[in-house]
Amino acid sequence: MGNIFISHSSSDGDRAREVLDWLTANGWDDVFLDLDPERGIGAGQRWKDALQKAAQRCEVVLALISNQWLASRWCRAEIDTARLMGKKIIIALIGADKSDVPLDLTDEQSISMLVLMNTSAWR
Repeated sequence: MGNIFISHSSSDGDRAREVLDWLTANGWDDVFLDLDPERGIGAGQRWKDALQKAAQRCEVVLALISNQWLASRWCRAEIDTARLMGKKIIIALIGADKSDVPLDLTDEQSISMLVLMNTSAWR
């Protein structure tokens, strides 16, 4: 299975952990979530370097789009970088209304969080 990078706003950490738990329970054992103590960014690690390495290594970026995500320049940079590297991007709406999502993020089909957890969109 491919490597998944979860892009999320820090204020959506609980939702991101739920997604990580769901992915792990469904057989995805190579998922990067910065908050994860085992596979994320460890204490003392340079977080920008860790994010860059994880982004290079992944095959799929799962963007958990909330209003906080939309307001974050770091989250936006993760998607822009993923596009430049030719990564598959899955947009999952977790609080933002689809009408709030900028047009340049609508190149990828978006799905709701409930649909995300009941699909094989990234397989």
